[in-house]
Amino acid sequence: MIILVTGFEPFGAHAVNPSEGLAKAVEGRRVGSCAVRSLVLPVHHASEDARMASALEELEPGAVVHLGLAAGRARIAVERVAINVMDYEIPDTRGLQPRGEACIAGGPEAYFSTLPLRDMLTALNEEGIPAMISNTAGTYLCNDISYTTLHALHGRALAIPIGFIHLPFLPSMVASHDREEPSMDGAMM
Repeated sequence: MIILVTGFEPFGAHAVNPSEGLAKAVEGRRVGSCAVRSLVLPVHHASEDARMASALEELEPGAVVHLGLAAGRARIAVERVAINVMDYEIPDTRGLQPRGEACIAGGPEAYFSTLPLRDMLTALNEEGIPAMISNTAGTYLCNDISYTTLHALHGRALAIPIGFIHLPFLPSMVASHDREEPSMDGAMM
């Protein structure tokens, strides 16, 4: 079985994205009898959706874990829900900035993560890793990829674990911002 882990390229004012580094770091690892494959997604909604659809077809993963950056969060946040709306505060890397548009026209209002959130939270906290369950993946590309992946697999009647995890800034990112912001070391993530 394959566990697909995705991250995003840097975007906006960020020269790095911890989700990209983490996705690349787990490529090829084994978790029990499962092989981990990673995919770095572009920060552009049509391109990310196409890359993800292709990966789902090619890899037929048994689980999907999306990773993304959440500025201002001090803990790893396992996301409970993805909503059917794109309302970007900043443009994506191609200048697209939808406001109040559906991720999937006519799709359900929301999908809930199928990851074992409570078990994940317990495991992270037992390892001394600050984590929380979050009820908002936002309305940017993190929410969009979570929603569209859950929608695609729901349409195929595939019941596999899928969800999204938000990561804090890296300490080097905070140092370059010269502001008081929370961060977490990449090794801890």
